[in-house]
Amino acid sequence: MNIGLYYVKRISRSKQNPYFRTCMTKGILSTFLFSLFFIYSIAQKSGSKPAQKGLPVEADCKKAIKLSTTKKGNYGPTVSPKSFGKVMDIKACDEQDVFTFERERNSAWYYFVVPDDGDVILEITSVNPKNDYDFMLYKWTDSCFCDNVRQGYLVPVRTNLSHSDSKEGVPVIGLAYDAEQENIPVGVGEPFSRSLFVRKGEKYYLALDNVHNKGQGHIVKLYYLKEITIGGTVIDEKKKPVPATVWVENMDGKIIAVTKSNEDGKYLFTAKLKDDEFYSILYTSDSSFIECRQIALSEFAKTGYAQKDLKTTLLKLVRGKKYILDGISYNTKSGRLLPASYPSLNALARLMMKYKTMDVHIEGHVNNPAVASNSGPDKKLGEEKANEIYDYLLNRGVANNRMTPVSFGSLFMLYPKPSNSVEADANNRIEIFFLEENK
Repeated sequence: MNIGLYYVKRISRSKQNPYFRTCMTKGILSTFLFSLFFIYSIAQKSGSKPAQKGLPVEADCKKAIKLSTTKKGNYGPTVSPKSFGKVMDIKACDEQDVFTFERERNSAWYYFVVPDDGDVILEITSVNPKNDYDFMLYKWTDSCFCDNVRQGYLVPVRTNLSHSDSKEGVPVIGLAYDAEQENIPVGVGEPFSRSLFVRKGEKYYLALDNVHNKGQGHIVKLYYLKEITIGGTVIDEKKKPVPATVWVENMDGKIIAVTKSNEDGKYLFTAKLKDDEFYSILYTSDSSFIECRQIALSEFAKTGYAQKDLKTTLLKLVRGKKYILDGISYNTKSGRLLPASYPSLNALARLMMKYKTMDVHIEGHVNNPAVASNSGPDKKLGEEKANEIYDYLLNRGVANNRMTPVSFGSLFMLYPKPSNSVEADANNRIEIFFLEENK
């Protein structure tokens, strides 16, 4: 007998057995259900920890991520750094060491190439302010840089290894122009180290370390400060020199640099400015209205970042007189103030707080060469402009009963037929009228 044929026949006959079919069906069903359960369990486990959202980080020096080489470089929010990577680049140190992490826990490495001479400003924002981030900034040397870091041959140019004693933590650390210390050791300390002067083409490596093993990611912001030189002469309406206060202010109300003109009205000073912020030069004296010039770094670049022959006229502050408020910028369609306006308005608020017996009308003017009117859209836009000034001054502490917003629409254009954008902008203005008598 053919054994193979006999086996096939036995199997064939056994399939006709109901008991066999039932057992076989149960076996197949059990195997199928077990497979489904196994797949579901795996899916549940992987689904219980969803993938983090954010830009990637690299934990090893040799795989450092390049930050933008434009004037302003931002990176993040990132995923949370996990461990020190494949290689521990930073060895453990003594707690009193101001140059090295206590140990490398959860690191992220970056590098950047400097686009122009200036001071580099660094802001490292933690997604969770309660996470404690430390940083070390190295100047790149050569192709052996990462190996030399790992061997401890190189010293960082800036570090901050401190932490906060606040329960809320510290949301931002980094480098700041007004910080005092270059390197801040382990322990409670300031969140910012002093900024660093850098030159075009230099390369720097930034190492971050999150001491929290279950921490969150971060955002790295890179800025550059450019030093400008400002000088000129301040005179009055009679062309006589005026001893005046001259300062540079940003849109947050921070005074960046300040000086005074001498008896001849001359002044000269420097200021370091971020390349992406709005600034203004402001002038005032004991008895004058304010004068404001908005700063455009692009214009300063054309003159080697120095303008030493600025002519400024300060008008005497008297009741019953109107003054054009310079340095004011609006959204042309909505009448909403733009941030570039804030330094001028801050100076006006200080002036009104100084002369508390003087009340004003805030007069809004618009540009409409087609028809001069104070009705319809022109009146509405003039009101919106005046109300924006009113609201800002109110928030700065000026009493509401000292100010009245007024619209004149396009009735009193300085250039009824403007021939260029400068003349059109002059028509779109705010005038401050100091009342002869208090209301």
